[in-house]
Amino acid sequence: MMGNGLAALYGKLIDRPGGVYTFAAILAAAGIAATAMKTEHAVDDGLVALLMSGDLLFGLFVTMLIVLVIVGARIDDRPGKSIALTLGVLAAGSIVRMLLPFARSVDWLAEWNGAMLGIMIITLYLSLRIGARFAVAAMGCALYTMFVTAGITLGLADRITVPGILTLTSAGALAVVMAFLGYSLVRSRIETARREPVSHSVRTGMVQSMPFLVLAGLAVLLIAAPLAVVTDGYLSDLGLYLMVGGPVGACAVLMSAIPLAAMTQNVHFEAGAPPRRGGRRQR
Repeated sequence: MMGNGLAALYGKLIDRPGGVYTFAAILAAAGIAATAMKTEHAVDDGLVALLMSGDLLFGLFVTMLIVLVIVGARIDDRPGKSIALTLGVLAAGSIVRMLLPFARSVDWLAEWNGAMLGIMIITLYLSLRIGARFAVAAMGCALYTMFVTAGITLGLADRITVPGILTLTSAGALAVVMAFLGYSLVRSRIETARREPVSHSVRTGMVQSMPFLVLAGLAVLLIAAPLAVVTDGYLSDLGLYLMVGGPVGACAVLMSAIPLAAMTQNVHFEAGAPPRRGGRRQR
């Protein structure tokens, strides 16, 4: 009964984006406040070297392309366009990556990072243009989860280390997995309700996935909390990041239903083979 009540409440919240966006802003502000209240952070040399190397940013770029291919092909039903876009921007990113040694030698690393960030932003824009809405939403969930998790944990942790940053990326990956599983239910709903607008399938599919996402976030919290409290060193950092990142990731995926419903309000999607009679598939 409680699960059904929460699902019904969540279904109503999807049609009331103001409250959800306010909660998202408050959660992000909490992360900023937690970091701002920290007087100082201990940053080790390994972390500085990782950030300055450019490898972390390029790794995030490649990960974004993997999400575009997997989610874009499976959920958005645009495998050809998603793969073509991925190959194109990967070629551009690889060329920029080849210039990294030169950027280091002439102290142009900031310009290199700017170019890499520009390619990532362009990729997100082009993904929306080809209709890979769910792929972009999954990327947004990962970025939001990493941002909020970093803000809260950096306010609680005594130091910022390379394992902590890598664990932060794993929290983002966890959010992508949650998003993929939730959006898979949306896809199933699209396939069984082909004549309905996609926004309706987004609402019903995400409501169906809500109990699973809530349980997944709580499960990660309960598993990670003992590591954060009882252990020391790397395991403690791992537990702290996942303890925060699990629930935040589940919230991010649930909140993503609002922009997805808005983006697909007037979209009709034929999931099966197109009919033989005239007319184009409309997306």
